[in-house]
Amino acid sequence: MLPARSASRFVQNLYRFHSTSTASSVSIDAKEVEKFGKMSAEWADPTGPFSALHSLNRVRVPWIVDNVGKGQGSGPARVVDVGSGGGLLSVPLARSGFDVTGIDATKEAVEAARLSLKVKALERAGIADRLRFEHTSVEAFCQKPENKAAFDGVIASEIVEHVADLPSFINSVGALARPGAPVFITTMNRTFLSKVAAIWLAEDILRIVPPGVHDWEKFITPAEMTSYLENAGCRVQSIQGLKFNPIVNKWSWMESTQVNYGILAVKK
Repeated sequence: MLPARSASRFVQNLYRFHSTSTASSVSIDAKEVEKFGKMSAEWADPTGPFSALHSLNRVRVPWIVDNVGKGQGSGPARVVDVGSGGGLLSVPLARSGFDVTGIDATKEAVEAARLSLKVKALERAGIADRLRFEHTSVEAFCQKPENKAAFDGVIASEIVEHVADLPSFINSVGALARPGAPVFITTMNRTFLSKVAAIWLAEDILRIVPPGVHDWEKFITPAEMTSYLENAGCRVQSIQGLKFNPIVNKWSWMESTQVNYGILAVKK
């Protein structure tokens, strides 16, 4: 097992010697891929720029576990984590018993995620055996016959605000879910309050996330997301707000969807 510091240097070296590459897709924003490629060495650090995503797992993992049913066969339920980055959500989902495929358009993030599978604890527990990462676009991934309508749960968490063509992205997300399977999305609403909280406070003042990570113009309202999901053959079941306390780095569900929110939909 590589020490955390060595693992970080390894990923940094990968980034240094490999230019940022993306899978071809209309939904991929090359600037977003480059941005996250440069931060790929930080994915595993719970106190680094992705600390808020680490703490978000405390609410989104139980949410997903509670709503994904049993797999179609005798094995564990199959889920796909779209925009998996460095595996920050994929790993705890595999720990929860799912068979997990993480896909991401950023090559360096996928390399960092694969590196995380070398942790001895994951290997001994057999978790690494039901967890894999692919460098691909969601459009290309869903075009493979073995992936169409093949998953018992599809997750697109904290990714839709970073794509270039959202309708194409959501159509592909929906195509991965089998009939009756849940689709989970968490993102940010496009409101004045979200501009203050997610951009001005989180990026410019508190530096919870690196400046420039988010583009407020790409935030999506719940009504817009509902429309995209319905066009993709999914029925929205619930929409809940998410509240973040930066002082204690803790998330909780709430009624208001003015800043962050989660949508649970079901493939028809």
